[in-house]
Amino acid sequence: MAVTTETRPARRLSFGLNRLVLLLVIIYLLLPLGATLAFGLSSPAGILYTFQQIFSDPDFWQTIQLSLVLSLASTLLGVILVAPTAYWVHLRLPKARPLMDFLTLIPFAMPAVILSLGLVEVYGTPNNLLNVLSFGLVPVLSNDPFNIVDTPQLLVCAYVIISLPFVYRPIENSLRAINTSTLTEAAYSLGSGWWRTFLTVIVPNIWPGVISAALLTFSTAMGEFTIASLFGLYTFPIYLDVTGQNDAHKAASLSVLSFILTLLCVLAIIFLVRRGPGRAGKEGDIEIAASK
Repeated sequence: MAVTTETRPARRLSFGLNRLVLLLVIIYLLLPLGATLAFGLSSPAGILYTFQQIFSDPDFWQTIQLSLVLSLASTLLGVILVAPTAYWVHLRLPKARPLMDFLTLIPFAMPAVILSLGLVEVYGTPNNLLNVLSFGLVPVLSNDPFNIVDTPQLLVCAYVIISLPFVYRPIENSLRAINTSTLTEAAYSLGSGWWRTFLTVIVPNIWPGVISAALLTFSTAMGEFTIASLFGLYTFPIYLDVTGQNDAHKAASLSVLSFILTLLCVLAIIFLVRRGPGRAGKEGDIEIAASK
């Protein structure tokens, strides 16, 4: 009984300290957003005029639509490319995981300016060495009607490259957290193929990692400025920068509005994916456990 009475105050103190730290973190995160909102609403023209000016601007709807499409396409392409690759390396080539860790960290050390100029150089100018290494594919893509230089398609590929660390790391951590080999062997013993095992057994078990990868990729692509600017594409971050040079109050309101839109998209992604394979993953685990 003495041990119990001594540990209760410690637990209460720890619980109160956790709440205090969480409250301080929330204030630290929301204070800049609140200050930006207050500055945006303090426009001499008035609150209604500022938002009326924003929503009546055709550039706003054009850029926000383009950025949303690019972000969603980058998220889907990144997850589709990285998730099966990480599973295959984890299952068949475990010794290659350090190499994959190194390759996925390269975008952190590569400035966006170098990446964009490199893509323009590769796909925008003829190059005999690249012609040989790509089996003639690059020159074909560099000429009409397959020209992808300074296009949204190439920008999506660039977004996938810069978000590669954010996609690979959560999925790799989720694969390491589960017994991938045992689950795969159990699925194989029940007559399942590689792709069916991956989609119906592995993906439901690494779904939290896939969600994290998707959210990080979407947020990164939504706020990317440098590559889109060098590609000459008028995305929402560029529109926000141009607006800030002319009207600071409107730019502040746009920043808060973009945060709210991104937050709504993120919450929508979480809501949609949690209604998907979550229950299927639990049922799959039960079936595999019963089959053992």
